[in-house]
Amino acid sequence: MKNILKIIFFQLLLFFIINTNTFSQIKFKSINAGLTIGSISSSSPSFTTLGGKLSTDFNLWFSNDVSFRFGFEHSRMLEYFFPEDRINKTYPFVNILSLTSFINQNIYKKIFLEESVGLILLRDKTFSDRSYWEYGTTFSLASGLDFRDSENYGAKLSLGINYGLTFNKTSVNYNLIAIQINYYFRL
Repeated sequence: MKNILKIIFFQLLLFFIINTNTFSQIKFKSINAGLTIGSISSSSPSFTTLGGKLSTDFNLWFSNDVSFRFGFEHSRMLEYFFPEDRINKTYPFVNILSLTSFINQNIYKKIFLEESVGLILLRDKTFSDRSYWEYGTTFSLASGLDFRDSENYGAKLSLGINYGLTFNKTSVNYNLIAIQINYYFRL
């Protein structure tokens, strides 16, 4: 697990370095971090999860209206975070890699609405004896406050819902509530 997190961290770091030092067709916009709570189910009964996520936003050369987000999310059974005797206990979790496209709409002054749809690659570890990689889709809707200045640099804070569904093997689906902060850099 630690190796996967290290790999994802270094990939995001490399992505950031490459896009700030070269004239690529990808324009790096922000880095994002968030906390999630929700429900995950597959071929097992659903369970409540608590998790975290890291992502980065970027625009491609063909559109400034539609942005893209590459992210990693880890959600684990809520009981894992409670103090108790952990000998011979396993706590289910999922790891989610996502690539989504999203649109931001300003509703009123500093209030915005964000809709997204995308693809996911999910590692299902709901049982201790199996570890499946599955693919699927995700949809999310968020609203929040935009604290950026007139040049669009600064932070945004949002609260949203996220639904994901995989199509093969155990057909994992999840419903998560997320609070997220996005920080936009001056590059």
